[in-house]
Amino acid sequence: MEMKLNINTNVEITELSDLVKLRKVLEANGLEKPNYSKLSRELGVDRRTIKKHYEKNGKVIERKKRKSRVDVYEEIIRKLLFPVDPKQASIFYYKSHLYRFLKREHNLDVALNSFIHYICNHKEFSSYFKGKKVVESIKSETPFGEQGQFDWKEKLDFRFKDGSQMIINVAFLVLGASRFKVWKAYPATSQNYLFDFMSNAFETIGGVPKEILIDNASTMMDIARSKNSEGKVNAKFQQLADDFGFKIKPCMAGRPNTKAKVESPMKLIDEIMSYNGLLEDFTELESKIEMLNNEANGRISQGTGYAPILVFKKEKEYLQSLPSEKICSSYKNKTFVAKVNKNSLFNYKGSQYSVPAEYIGKTVHISIGDEKMYIYYSKKLISLHTISENKVNYKEKHHLQMIEKTFGSIENIEEIANEHLKQLENFNEQLSGIE
Repeated sequence: MEMKLNINTNVEITELSDLVKLRKVLEANGLEKPNYSKLSRELGVDRRTIKKHYEKNGKVIERKKRKSRVDVYEEIIRKLLFPVDPKQASIFYYKSHLYRFLKREHNLDVALNSFIHYICNHKEFSSYFKGKKVVESIKSETPFGEQGQFDWKEKLDFRFKDGSQMIINVAFLVLGASRFKVWKAYPATSQNYLFDFMSNAFETIGGVPKEILIDNASTMMDIARSKNSEGKVNAKFQQLADDFGFKIKPCMAGRPNTKAKVESPMKLIDEIMSYNGLLEDFTELESKIEMLNNEANGRISQGTGYAPILVFKKEKEYLQSLPSEKICSSYKNKTFVAKVNKNSLFNYKGSQYSVPAEYIGKTVHISIGDEKMYIYYSKKLISLHTISENKVNYKEKHHLQMIEKTFGSIENIEEIANEHLKQLENFNEQLSGIE
């Protein structure tokens, strides 16, 4: 703006620093103070700020920005959100996920609102969370014991500390009234794992809801429910429902909001990815999932105003009784034990499968599901095999360990190992030709 003075001198005011020039001109000519309100409107600055700059002749000391208690975590947050190696990045879908991770793993001690305010006012960190999808759903309530809602969180590409990768799928059951949740990780979403989860989940909650709301996955529905069709339930899944005594209620295809109580809390499962690249093995991952599950059941639900664990104590009284132990067990994945021989192999139905050499002489637990074999030692997953008709099934790494134990450290050890593996493959092919 321009203020035209009586002595034919013009002072152009375009920013706060120009107030120094204005004051000199006004004082030199014995004129009154300027119109602060008018200057405020013209410059788009608060009137009190204009007045302060004018009276202090531009010598205004800006108030020092108050330091946040979150500032000491700035470098930790930066490494989590923007690591040097993107392949090992933890994944945080929501600010609240990052907040809870820092509380659990780095003893962050500030309120959630203060933390979110800090992130939103930090240009670099707030950019990380822009464009995150918000789940929208219709609010609905069901009576105690009436309904459970089931779904999968599929194909989470998880990495461990050593760089190894594993695709995990998390099965999820939530009770409609209490919002009590049960989570469990599996390597696939096949019917074997579905049935194993259902049986174990019902045992965990100590009963069975009257109905289970599901989507249209092929393991549960042969024909999807649609606007023009009721769909067709898979016969084996219907048998499970009959054995446990619940009704199947499929959602209409393409309408996940009808399964609101399970779709909305699905974002909680995304917290698992906060530990991407930070855990030793699948056993530690299972432990973290159990911890996150318990944590979620202990937090206040927006739907009820209570923690799910508290309301669950009441809802449990309304659940149907579990079937017999024999029925429950029949739906669980089969497990057995075996002793590892001196060749680092164990026997299963006439075939031998390898484990790492350090387990020679030890007893391992084997879980069978989806034509795959999961081998555990003290609850630690130590090997994974596809069930095969081959008589001898070595993993390359396990085989190399055994060759090194046999020949020691020699120059061409890998060539010897490869040649020996080829001999085993030829032997398996010859045996397969015998009728």
